[in-house]
Amino acid sequence: MISRNNKKKIGLVLENIWTDFAEEFIQNVVSGIRQRKDLELTVISGKYDGYKDNIHSQHYHRLVYNSIYQLSEECSFDGLIVCLGSMAKTKDEDENRRIFSHIRNVPMVFAVTENEDQVSVNYDNESGIREAVECLVNVHGFTKFCMMGGRDDNVDSRKRRRIYTVCLNEYGIGFTDDNYQVTDMSLYCQEEAEELLDRNPEVQAIFCVNDAVAMGLFAAMKKRGLEPGKDIYVFGFDNTKMAGHMIPTLSSIGADETTMGRKSLELLLALMNGEQVGSVRIPTRLYGRESFPYEMYDYSRQEMLNVEEAFIYRMFDDCFYRYRYEHVGRESVNLKRLFYEFTSRILNALKNRYMGREEFQETCELIDIFFENGAMEYTDAGKLLQSVAKLQASMNVTQTAVNAVANMFINRLFTRIKDDAITAQAKAMVHEREMLFVSRRSLQDFMIETTDYQGDSMDKEEKMVSRLPLLGLQNAVLFLFSEPVRFQKNEKHLFPETIRFRCGIKDGELFVLPKERQEGLTRDMFRRGEIPPKCNENVVFPVSCKDKIYGFLVSEINSDISSTGEFISEQIGRILE
Repeated sequence: MISRNNKKKIGLVLENIWTDFAEEFIQNVVSGIRQRKDLELTVISGKYDGYKDNIHSQHYHRLVYNSIYQLSEECSFDGLIVCLGSMAKTKDEDENRRIFSHIRNVPMVFAVTENEDQVSVNYDNESGIREAVECLVNVHGFTKFCMMGGRDDNVDSRKRRRIYTVCLNEYGIGFTDDNYQVTDMSLYCQEEAEELLDRNPEVQAIFCVNDAVAMGLFAAMKKRGLEPGKDIYVFGFDNTKMAGHMIPTLSSIGADETTMGRKSLELLLALMNGEQVGSVRIPTRLYGRESFPYEMYDYSRQEMLNVEEAFIYRMFDDCFYRYRYEHVGRESVNLKRLFYEFTSRILNALKNRYMGREEFQETCELIDIFFENGAMEYTDAGKLLQSVAKLQASMNVTQTAVNAVANMFINRLFTRIKDDAITAQAKAMVHEREMLFVSRRSLQDFMIETTDYQGDSMDKEEKMVSRLPLLGLQNAVLFLFSEPVRFQKNEKHLFPETIRFRCGIKDGELFVLPKERQEGLTRDMFRRGEIPPKCNENVVFPVSCKDKIYGFLVSEINSDISSTGEFISEQIGRILE
């Protein structure tokens, strides 16, 4: 099939799609893709398989599921970003050599993976960890440290432990195996956290190898009546959105100037253009929150009174730190500029000791527009409210010479900012719950409709296809093989040469091609001209059941597809079975 508009096709190969780290990695790549009109993205994600028992049902299921990785080799991509993490290390040497062996001529960038022969992007783990240790030792005088670590097969897990140990040793603080706890790096490590706390009852600070592990630690601490940030300081790594949603919010080490996803795409595009590029390490810093209070910037009264542009933008970058990674299209509201507009008005009112009613109303409208256009997606509510409160307190000290009306207006504007932020968060939570209910109900209706065969003469596959819009997918494509493929371990070319474009959904409406137009080459599956334009950035899921692979579900990338896509594709597989 012909590529749409001759766009270049980028493949993103991931370890797991449902983690907070993966979701943010994808979004950061997508943001970079959207800055170019000549690029498309397909996400190919498998599952980390920690099951060693060959007869374990989960192990076999993941072997079948991970056959999806063959698409990265067999489909025609112009470039690949590979972020397999631990999976690249858990395979034996023969398997490791085989991965991507057929596509060595395709430009590739490896993320979160040490690969001496390839261009790679990794965190500079040391800068952020050192910043945290220096604060804990020099400012707080702590001497008792622990770490919730990760798997031995994870490169970053080993590095972070080594760096943490070195930093502590430089201050004469010992770090032994008793201070360290191995975890599977998931949310479900409460038992491991309790073991660590049992061995270290006087611990003052705990470093978690990632943000997910901190969830298990928080649960163990709550069970013992311990509060993060008060009884024990806690900080994680990756600075995912999860960190800002936890209670209390989690301090975390994250990228400083750019994200791993954006840098990976940047290097890949350079390779695709024939440029010579080398591996990169991204600087990290500590983002302070309630579990480990830490301020990177001070808001001085002199800067406020001077109404310095750089100060206002620095404040925006501090509060809405995720926005700097966002691509702002022509149709989008420039939140950074909007923030400058209403903040400069407030600061000028303070400087000039005057604000009129008309200007007050206009500033209120700007604040409303700012939050109505998704500002809270780029920050943590707690961090924003804390920053606004600190700025307001500094202003109130300066407002002794400001007239009473201006003083009232300025404080009401600060209240407006806080109220709008809280309202936006509440609306987002209500919307999320509503969408969860709708998706569950849609799937239930789909299953009822497609599995009721009594007195039905309609072809079962046709019936299933006709009911696909019930799933709530807005833009998606279902590809099916003429005959299901039986999984065979170590089969290098598992999938047939051709595959059918069985049906598509465009803006929620089903469309089906005539049979004579359905079949095409599997290698050109993601280049089909019939794929809806809104699927320019898509993710693919295997449609399978037991040892049979029926095809693939390709969906546009949206806010909930990482958590629902796999479940939907598996239900389609069960229906086909």
